[in-house]
Amino acid sequence: MTADKRVAAAIAHWAARFVENGTSYPDFQVTLARITRWDDWCLEWGRTAQHYEQLAGIAEAAGRTVTAGEAWRRAALCWHWGKFVFTDHPEEQRAAHERAVACFRRGAGTLTPPAEPVRVPYAGSTLAGYLRVPPGPPPPIVIMIPGLDSVKEELQATAEHMLRRGLAVIAIDGPGQGEAEYEFPIEPAYERVVTAVADFLKGRADVDPDRIGVFGVSLGGYYAARSAAYEPRVRAAVELAGPYRFDLDWDALPGQTRTTFQVRSGAASPAQAREQAAALTLEDAAARITCPLLVVHGGRDRLVPAYHAERLAREAPGAELMLYPDGSHGVTNHAFESRAAMTDWLVGHLT
Repeated sequence: MTADKRVAAAIAHWAARFVENGTSYPDFQVTLARITRWDDWCLEWGRTAQHYEQLAGIAEAAGRTVTAGEAWRRAALCWHWGKFVFTDHPEEQRAAHERAVACFRRGAGTLTPPAEPVRVPYAGSTLAGYLRVPPGPPPPIVIMIPGLDSVKEELQATAEHMLRRGLAVIAIDGPGQGEAEYEFPIEPAYERVVTAVADFLKGRADVDPDRIGVFGVSLGGYYAARSAAYEPRVRAAVELAGPYRFDLDWDALPGQTRTTFQVRSGAASPAQAREQAAALTLEDAAARITCPLLVVHGGRDRLVPAYHAERLAREAPGAELMLYPDGSHGVTNHAFESRAAMTDWLVGHLT
């Protein structure tokens, strides 16, 4: 693919996602207007991010902590979009990643409720997460799982729906994701991560570790379903836009997605990446999912076709299917109604 085609593909597949997850449409427009080559993708999103960093610094110096916090989080998202599926210049990508993490951390405390940075012990190291707990008695908690190149910070727009309905959330960067992507490759058996998080939650007095749900989007949807099959402490799961088996539509995926999977999985070549994508499958797991499972998908999802969701819903004993006929990937073109419906479903099964 030429650079221009890669920019066009990013706009076509992810525009609604960027906006619905917290970046304003004017910021999206003005940033994309400056990008004519894929090589400039990370650089130009960084320019938009720096604008918000400057606003945050000014507000912080004046003691306007709420304004500063919002600006830091906007900057973080822009840095994240800059490094999102951008693998051509690894040093540039990693610098943007580090700025995204640092900016969000500076704004995390002004969220309501605040986002507490936590470290979950895992495989001799730790995984970074954000824990948010609404006021009141210890509530049920939802483990939020990002996708191929999304991160815990990006999930906060969906987390707001859960928090308003009394659920606590812990958004985690697992292997191949966010703060863990440089230490751990993608893990097909993602239940190992959910098990580690469930163990961590046992030590918290402010949440109910006996009422755990999982939510995952895109490749995180696969991770959520897989975790529901093999981690018995999962009481209910939402699988949003996930693949049944990741290699089934490999050739139709955008070039950026295939290359990103190759990098995040540690594959040495495109051919090996395709082989490793086949390991992300629910063929054995689906029949083991006996807890309530909500499978949510868009009928016009061009990244993960709807037949993936239909097959999982057929094979998982505890599943029900929520299909939006004109829905895009992640149903971001129906973000409010789908996120509200998924959250209401989780509340019904966890409270």
